[in-house]
Amino acid sequence: MEREKINMRPEILAPVGNREALEAAIAAGCDAVYFGLPVFGARAYAKNFSLEETEEIIKKCHLLNIKVYITMNTVIFEDEMEEAYVLAKRLHEMDVDALIIQDLGLLHLLHHRLPDLVLHASTQLSVSKPNMIEKLKQLGVQRVVLARECTMDEIRACVETGMEIEVFIHGAICICYSGQCYFSSVRYDRSGNRGMCAQPCRMPYTLYQDNVLVGRELYYLSPKDLSLIDQVKELEEMGVVSLKIEGRMKSAAYVYESVMQTKSVLDNKFRSKQDIEDLMVTFNRGYTKGHAYKMSGYDLMNPQSCNHQGINIGKVIGKRNGRLVLQLKHELNQNDGIRIGKDLGCHVNYLYDKKGKLTSHIPAGSVCEIKGPKQAKVGDTILKTTSVLVNEKVENRIKETNRQIQLNASIVCDGVGSPLICKIYDQNIKVEVISKDVASQAQNRALDEVTIKKQFNKTKDSFASFASINVDIPSNIFFTISSINELRRNALEMFKSKKLKKRPIKEIDYVYKPPVSKTDRNIYEVMTPDKKMDTKDLWVCEMDQSKGNITSLKGDVLPHLGKTQIIDGMNVTNSWAIAALLEMGYQQVVLSDENKLENISNIMNSFKERYGFDAPVLVCIYQHRRLMTMNHCVINTALKDGKRKNCSLCHQHEFKLKGKDKKSVICLGDRDCHLRLYDEILSDDIAQIASLKTMGIKNFKAVFLNESLREIQSVINRIQSLKA
Repeated sequence: MEREKINMRPEILAPVGNREALEAAIAAGCDAVYFGLPVFGARAYAKNFSLEETEEIIKKCHLLNIKVYITMNTVIFEDEMEEAYVLAKRLHEMDVDALIIQDLGLLHLLHHRLPDLVLHASTQLSVSKPNMIEKLKQLGVQRVVLARECTMDEIRACVETGMEIEVFIHGAICICYSGQCYFSSVRYDRSGNRGMCAQPCRMPYTLYQDNVLVGRELYYLSPKDLSLIDQVKELEEMGVVSLKIEGRMKSAAYVYESVMQTKSVLDNKFRSKQDIEDLMVTFNRGYTKGHAYKMSGYDLMNPQSCNHQGINIGKVIGKRNGRLVLQLKHELNQNDGIRIGKDLGCHVNYLYDKKGKLTSHIPAGSVCEIKGPKQAKVGDTILKTTSVLVNEKVENRIKETNRQIQLNASIVCDGVGSPLICKIYDQNIKVEVISKDVASQAQNRALDEVTIKKQFNKTKDSFASFASINVDIPSNIFFTISSINELRRNALEMFKSKKLKKRPIKEIDYVYKPPVSKTDRNIYEVMTPDKKMDTKDLWVCEMDQSKGNITSLKGDVLPHLGKTQIIDGMNVTNSWAIAALLEMGYQQVVLSDENKLENISNIMNSFKERYGFDAPVLVCIYQHRRLMTMNHCVINTALKDGKRKNCSLCHQHEFKLKGKDKKSVICLGDRDCHLRLYDEILSDDIAQIASLKTMGIKNFKAVFLNESLREIQSVINRIQSLKA
C-alpha cells in the first residue's frame, strides 16, 4: 500500500472562499476544492457558503470530477458537539468527499457513528511524524494535512506510513506551530483555534534585552508566504497525494494563477518570469521555501512589512505640477493599484506620459507622471499591488473556459423499424438510452455517421463532451435531426442523474467505552530551572511528596501525539476528545487553556454520564500563558543573522517583544532553539482548585517560567494543600 501512491499524479487542491474563486479554480484546472461553512471553520471572517450553496457546489463539482472537501477545523466546545455532528451528517448526505477536521472529539465521534464518512486530519493537529499518523489511524483518519513546519525528510517519512498525505505548497503560513497559537485568544479574546484569529503575528513590535531597547519597531513575527510551486514534482515523486494552496480569503485572480501555474509545473511546462510576476501581483509577502527546505532568519521572515508586496516597478524621481514623476522598470496601466514607500496606497486613475499627455499605458523603462499622495518622497519605491491586465486576463479566461468531462458514446441501429440505441460511458458509469422514434426508410438522404457525430458533438453548454463516438448503422435508414438531438440530451441527462445519485449513508450507534485510567499525577513544568537543579532547559517534573523534592518525569508528558502516558497541547475542549485520546492509549489528558469554567464543568459532567467514571484530566492553574511556539528565533534573527543555532542569548538575558498596546511578551528558547512566547501577566488560578475538585478533577498542572526553586516549592505547596 505504501508504494501504490508513488508516481500517481497528485491532486491540486484549491481554496474557494467565494463564488468567483470557485469559478477561477475550476477554469484553472483544479482537481479538488475546499471551503468552510459559517460555523466550525477556521476562517470565520471569509465569505463562507451556506448549506444550500454547498449542495449546489458539490453537484457542480462532482459532474466535473472535482472533489469537494469541507473544513470543520475548529475546536468544539461540549455544548456544540451535537450541532457539529448534525452538520457533518448533513454534509455526508450531500455526498461531500471529505471533512477536514481539527477536533479529536469530532473525529472520534464521526468515526464511531458514520464509518463511511471520509475524514481528513487538519494541519491544525500539527502532525509531522509517522508515530503521530499511526495514532490518527485509530480514529479512522484517511488523510493527514501535514503541519507546515515539516521538512522534506519528514514529509517523505510520513508518506511511507501509507496514509494519504496532503502538503501546503503555496500561500500564507503561520510562524507558530500549527494549532499551537494562543496569542490572539489570550490578548484579544479571539481564538485562532475557533477561526477568529486577530493575527498578532502581523503586528509590529519592538525588541528589548534586559529592559533596554535593542530592536526597532519591526514585524518580527511575520513570515513570508510559502511557495513550493517549482518543487511540486519532487513532492509528486515522494508520493504526496494532494498539493494544497492556502487562500480562502484571496482573490479569484490569486486562485486562478496559483492553480494554473501548479498544473503547468506538474505538466512539465516552464514557468516564465511573466507567469511568476502575474502570480506575485495577486498577493505575496515575499516568497520562502519555508521549513520544508529549512529556511531560517530573513530567508523565512519579512520583518519590514506584513502587507502584500506585489512587484517592484520603479521609484519616485521627482515632483512636477502637483504630480509624482516615476521611473519605471515595469509597465504601468491605468487602474493599476500601487503602493508608494512603506504604506501610501492608491489606484492609478490618471496616468501621464513624460510630456504630460494623458494615457492608459506606460511601457517598462519609461518615465511617467501620476496623481498620487502628497506625502510621497523622492526615492520612494513603487510596488504594483493590483494589475488591471492580470485581472482582465483571468476574467476572460474564466469566461472562455467551458470545463467538461470526457465521455465515450456508442450509437447503433439494426435497421428500418428499429430505434437508435445510445450508450455513453466513462471508467465508472455506463448508461443506455433508446430513441422514441424508430428508423424509417430513407427517401432522399440517408442518415450517416458524420451527421450523428456532428449532432452528438453539440455539447457546448453541457457538463461533458465526447472523446470518442462509435456509430454502427445501416446505410438506408432515416431519423430526424431533432430525434438525434433528443437522444443525446436524454443520454447525457441519464448519465448526469446516475453520476449524482447519492449513496445511502450508514449511521450506527455509539457504543465505545474507554478504559479506566490508572495514572494519577500532577504536572509541573519548569521552563528555566534554578541552576541548582540537575536538568535541561525544558524540565517536566512532579513532586516527590515523600521527600518534598522535585523529580523529573523523564518525558512522560508530550505536547503532541507521541508515545507517552500524559498528553498535552491537543486543544481538548470536549469530553469526546478525552475519549479519543484514551482510545489512542493515553492515560491522562491536559485540558485546553481556552476552556472557561463552565465548559470544564460541562466536559466533566458529560464524560461521567456517558462513561461512568471521572475524566482523567489535568487543568493548568498556574502559568504565564504560552502564546506561541515556533521554529524561528526572533532574537538571533534580530541581533545576529537568524541562522546560528544554540547562541544561548535567551538564557543569558531576558528578552521581550513589546507591541503598540505597550503590552509585552517574554521570549524564551529551548535547547533545540524553538522559541516560545509567554504572556507577561501571570495567571494564578490556584484558588479555583476547590471548584474544580467538585467537578471531579483531581490533578493539576503548573508551569514555572522564571521562578526560583523556593518560589516553585511554595506554589507546589499551595496546590498540594488545596488538593488534600
